Amino acid sequence: MPNYHRHNNTVPVAALTRWVIVAFFLGAAGLSYVYFKNQLHASGDEIRNLERQLAEFETQNDVVRAKISQLSSRGYLQKRLAEGFIHMTPITDDRIVRINTTPARANELRRVSNEENVK
Repeated sequence: MPNYHRHNNTVPVAALTRWVIVAFFLGAAGLSYVYFKNQLHASGDEIRNLERQLAEFETQNDVVRAKISQLSSRGYLQKRLAEGFIHMTPITDDRIVRINTTPARANELRRVSNEENVK
């Protein structure tokens, strides 16, 4: 008696292999998409934090520049001088260098300071 059911119970290996490979590639593509989306969001968060820090630093720089302007103003320095915090000494004539203002002739060497100031 011939076995008629012999060919009915075969497993279609070629079709099954094809669908397993397709499922594998679709799964890998899905996981890659999720990974790259997460990287994109993480980079966006990092950029946002860095921009916030930059804005804070710029604000701090503006505050410091205003403080420098205030502390180096003429009125503030005169007030500190009157308080005695800043001590100033007058500049004496032997510490002043005078430049000869007469026009030089071609190929002539000129003196830059007075002879009495040279020591």
